[in-house]
This record gives sequence, C-alpha cells and structure tokens, in this order.
Amino acid sequence: MSPASRPFQPRSTTAIGLFFCLIGLLLFAGWLRTQHVVGFYEWPDEIWSLWHVNGSFSEAMSRVPYDWPPLFSILTWAWIQVAGNTLEASRYIMILWALLAVVFMYRASLALFMRIAPDTANQRGAAWVSMSAAIGFGYMVYAGVEVRAYGLVMMFGALALWMLVRWMRQPESWRRMVMLAVVLALTFYSTFTSVLYIGFLTLLVVIVRPRLLLRWVGVGITTLILALPAVVQFIGNAGTRLDVMPQPPKDFVTEMVQVYNDFGGTTAQLVLMLTALGVLVYFFVRRRMSWRWFVVLMLWISVPAIVYIIAPNREYLNVRYMWWVAPGLVVLVGAATLYLPRTIQWMCVVVVLVMALLPVDWLQFRAVPTEAVPMRMVLSWFAKQVRPGDVLIKDPYCVCGTAMVWDYFLPQFFPEGKLPWADTPGDHSRVWYLATTGWEQDEALKADIMKGRKESIFVGPWNFLLRLYEGPPLWDGIPFGDTIGLNGFEIKENRSVFRENEQISVKLWWSALQQPSIDYSISLSLLDEFGNLVAQSDGPAKAPDTPEQMTAWLPESYYEDYRTLTLPEQLAGRDYQLVVAVYDWQTGERLTPAVNDQFAVEEDANYLLLKTISVVSY
Repeated sequence: MSPASRPFQPRSTTAIGLFFCLIGLLLFAGWLRTQHVVGFYEWPDEIWSLWHVNGSFSEAMSRVPYDWPPLFSILTWAWIQVAGNTLEASRYIMILWALLAVVFMYRASLALFMRIAPDTANQRGAAWVSMSAAIGFGYMVYAGVEVRAYGLVMMFGALALWMLVRWMRQPESWRRMVMLAVVLALTFYSTFTSVLYIGFLTLLVVIVRPRLLLRWVGVGITTLILALPAVVQFIGNAGTRLDVMPQPPKDFVTEMVQVYNDFGGTTAQLVLMLTALGVLVYFFVRRRMSWRWFVVLMLWISVPAIVYIIAPNREYLNVRYMWWVAPGLVVLVGAATLYLPRTIQWMCVVVVLVMALLPVDWLQFRAVPTEAVPMRMVLSWFAKQVRPGDVLIKDPYCVCGTAMVWDYFLPQFFPEGKLPWADTPGDHSRVWYLATTGWEQDEALKADIMKGRKESIFVGPWNFLLRLYEGPPLWDGIPFGDTIGLNGFEIKENRSVFRENEQISVKLWWSALQQPSIDYSISLSLLDEFGNLVAQSDGPAKAPDTPEQMTAWLPESYYEDYRTLTLPEQLAGRDYQLVVAVYDWQTGERLTPAVNDQFAVEEDANYLLLKTISVVSY
C-alpha cells in the first residue's frame, strides 16, 4: 500500500499530551530566563561581547580577542544588525539558544538512557527529569541569558552529545560522521575551552565502545580539517592563556561545595545532585548499570575534583571554564530515576521545576562582584530625573564601572553622549553623587556636597549608588521682612501647563534670617487676572524634617515646604498667577517681601509672584 493510500491514523492521546508537555516546559524555560533580561547586572566581559562588534564586519573581526575563536563574535555582529545594539536584544538571542540547548539536552539524555539502561521502559521519563534539570539549574539559566559564548557552546555541547550517541549506534554512516564532525567544529569555534569537552567525548568512546576508536579518529580528523583556522589560533595562544596568576584554593571540601553549588545555583540543587549520586551508586552496586557507563558518568561529574588535584588554582575552578560539566550533572539527575516508576519520575519533574523557582544569588557567577554594576538601570533612571543645572560628581575612590561600559551605555540614555560632570559642587543647587558605599570615600568632598544640601532620592546598590543632594535653588534668599527668606521654589516636573481639576505640587525653600519670635504662617495661592483667589494652601511649613513651629527655625539652615494646590472644576482656560505670602496668623499682618531681580513683588498685597501658569479647559 502506498503512503498516499494509507488510512489516516491519529496520534495517540499520550503522544499529544507529551507534545504539549514539551511546549509547556519550553515556555517555562523561556519565562525563567526572560525575567532576567533586564534584572541581571551587566559586567565588563559581557559588555565587551557587544562593544567590540560595533562598526563594520571587518572592524568587528579586527577586535576579536586573541584567545577567543570568532564564531560568537560573528553571530553577535549579525544579530545586532537586525535587532539593534542593546544588551536586552542580545540577551533574547541567548535565550533562544538556551531553549535549543534544553531540547538537545532532552534528546541527548534520551539517547544516552536507551544505551545505559536498555532493560527498562522508563528512559523517556528519565529524559524528562534531565530536561527539567537543564531548565532550572542556576548556571544553565545564567549562561542562557548572559551575552557570552558559554550560552552558545552549551547549545552546541548538548547537540554534540546527541550526535555522538546517534553516531555510536551507526558508526558506519558517513552522514552521521560528517554531522558529528561539523557540530564538534562549531563547538570549538565557539570557545577554546571546548577542547576539554571534545577530549572527554573521546574518553567516552574509548571506555564505552573501544572498538570504534579508529572510526573516532576519522571523526577527529574531519573535525580538525573543519576547525583548522581556529586550531592554528588556539595553538599560538594556548600557553599565554594558561599563564594565569596563582590563586591558592580553599580546602577541598569547601571548594567542591562551592563549585557544585554554583552549577546548581542553590543549596537545594546541591542536595539534589548528591541524592542523585547516591541513587546512581545504589543502581551500580545492584548491577542495574554497566560499569562502563557508570565510570563515564563518575568521571564527567568529577571534573572539578580532578582539576583541583591536577591544577590547584581557583581561576581554573570557575564554572565557566567547566561549562561542559553542567550537562553531565543534568544527565546524573535524570539517570537516577531510570528504574523508578513513571509516577515517581513525573513527581521528580515537578520537584525539580519547583526548585528552579528558589531565589538565586546571581552575583556568585561574577568573577568580581564590584565590577557588576547596574549601569543600565541607574543611567535610565538618571536620564528621567536630571534637570538643567544639575551636576554629577563621581567619588575618586568609586569602583563605578570601566570606561568601556560607560562608552557603551552612555549614548543609549544620553544621545549627545554628555553627562553634567563636575569636580566640586560649587553653588549648584542639585548635586548628584556617585559612590561606592561601605568603601573608602573622599570625606572632604562629601562634606562639601552636604554643606547646605540634604540627602534626597537615590538609585543603585552599594557598589554603584547615585544619590541626589538637594539644596535651595537660591542660596541668597528673598527676605520677607527681617525674619525669613524665600530661597526658591520647584514645581513637580517643572510644568507650566495644567488641566482643570488637577493638582499642582510645589516645593518651597525657606531660611531664617534670624530666629523668628512668632510662628508665622505661609500662604501659597493661585490668583486669576483680577486678583481673585482660585486655589490656596495655607498654614505652617509642611515637610518631614521641617519644624511646623517657625520659632524653632535656626539661622543658616534651609527648610523645605511641600504644598499642593487643587484646581477647581470648570476652571476657565487662561493664565493664572502663583503667589506666596508670609503672615502673622493671629493678626493677619503680612511680612513685606524685598524688591529683587528674581520675582515680581506686589507691594500693595505684600506677596511674591512666583510664576504664571496656564490652565487648559474646554
């Protein structure tokens, strides 16, 4: 019967259900990573990935580091031509590669388990457990968001494992041999650390299928030919890359706990790995697993311990250099469920996915936490808060990001590429101070900034804290009588046009010329063109740190006063005058404001005209 004449055979309900489970897991994996697209603090190595590929293709390739192969730079350059040169856009392509890595890890685990445990029908369930671990392990989440080659090579690494197992089933197939060689070459073109992974895969073949060694040599030769340009670069720079500063590690147990905790992200994931290891040992003792595969898995997950013994340097124990151990840990977790009932396997899937929701300290994956500063978040917030006349001062001791990171982000939030930098606060009313708190600071500079100014709004963590120190708009106030002075005012968002039935938020600044003998009241009013009262806020000064009793005001101090005027409904659309007066609330007598070049004085009514505003009405 020809294929066209065969009757339609619908897929089984189980197959359809598993398909939707797969889609659901991938959506969960995507969500788990997407929530960090903005939240992950950038750091210099990540920004370098984008900074060095700016410009034309030839310019970008000329900046590829000597100790990195070019594939990731090529793909990154191509992507930013389409999506734009922002960190968030590039993190999205990393997430897409991470989703492929999850799928390839499922396929690789399933193929492995069919060879590891051919006597059970639960290989697929175990592969689902491995896939869940690949979704939720902390380092795999992190590598699937950060714009560096480790996320790309994680995808190729999972694909290479799958291709290897397929090739082992049909080693005589030249198509499978070529496909495997191509994937191995792409893995090597992604990062030179993959040479260790390729070496491990060679060891896997030698232990599990030693008779395929000659055929594997053929795969190696094909891979070598395909990767020859990168091989020449690798040989020329391998020595310098290995020549790193000695960093003695901590004791063995402490370092191992830290490394495996980094792979999992949390202590709970570490406990999961240890539990899976115990179950796997039990299977081996009960002769449920071939010794060859058991040895391979033990060597795979023991790489950190081997590195500790062979090259005891903390730099080499960084998880990013042992990225290919993460897939081994994923396989370990899945393999531990091979002989469990399917119901228990699905319960394990749920438990592993729930563990992925546990809070993770993502800064543990940073080489130097002080370099991982949230410059995007701070600059985007600062761009909305800064006003004309503001200045920005960076403390000389501030560890506030590298010049390259500033060069990358500054044009994105300040298109003209300029910030109001200053060395000293001078007479500026609003001074922004960037510092590393809990660190050495220029105390004299900070004291100068705080002279006459108060701490105000701020943004950023301890290692990149930007705080506003706010002083009066006018250092020399406009006297009201010989008692107090008005040192300026601010309207929220510096607006001049309002709608009927809207609120006007105003901050007044005051100072005492001499300590007042009575408690004066302050009146902020809105008058129409005929002098009629439209809105008013009357009473003592209103601010958290300002005494309501004016008799408590001291000379040479500045006091804030927050006022809100509510415009009435059906207000005529015209201009109105914002005025301020100071008076004795017991007698109603007003203090006379001095004639000045800042504000007009209405002498008959004894008030200052601060500003003319417009109201729009229909």
